[in-house]
Amino acid sequence: MVRRSASASFLGDARVFPGGAVDDTDHGPSARTAVRWSGPDEEFPWRAAALRETAEETGIVLGEGSVPASPGIDVYEEIAEQGGHLDADRLVYLSNWVTPQLLSIRFDTRFYVATIGEHARACADLTEVFDPEWVTPEEAMARADDGRWLVEFPTRKHLETLAAFDSTDAVLAYARSLDAIPKIEPRIITDAEGVLRVIVPGEPEGVSR
Repeated sequence: MVRRSASASFLGDARVFPGGAVDDTDHGPSARTAVRWSGPDEEFPWRAAALRETAEETGIVLGEGSVPASPGIDVYEEIAEQGGHLDADRLVYLSNWVTPQLLSIRFDTRFYVATIGEHARACADLTEVFDPEWVTPEEAMARADDGRWLVEFPTRKHLETLAAFDSTDAVLAYARSLDAIPKIEPRIITDAEGVLRVIVPGEPEGVSR
């Protein structure tokens, strides 16, 4: 996990998984050259963006090659020049979350899981994210509970999901077993006490944010 910049306009100072927006380069020819993907074409830019953002924010390449953790680098061109590649088939689609309608900034977000080398080391880009750290889901939630970390609702729900499994293999097996990825669209309501609550489809009455 990494810590977002405190000055970020969205989720400032929060601990998050590496990620970011799909942009034009993720649809373009350099991405097509550098990224290997055997699935449906409509999924390509999402997976390319996940691989690119992971490389940009942590220096970790899922595939072959290396990318210096410095801002402004074109990950796709760098990998291609090395004769390497980014492997989108290593990503397993886990969930699709859409920001509640009442929020001014909204995202349609896809979460993927993957395994990487046992001794992989992460380094933050030091412009958008900081303090990269390997952490178990249980430890991340403990740090959130005692106030050391700011962990927002969608991240917390994914940590809870991951904590239900005893190994990365079990997480991947679960993700691969999903026949279809449901679109999760939480709602924000005000309860009888005037407290804002986030309601997740399928959960009883709601979960306090």
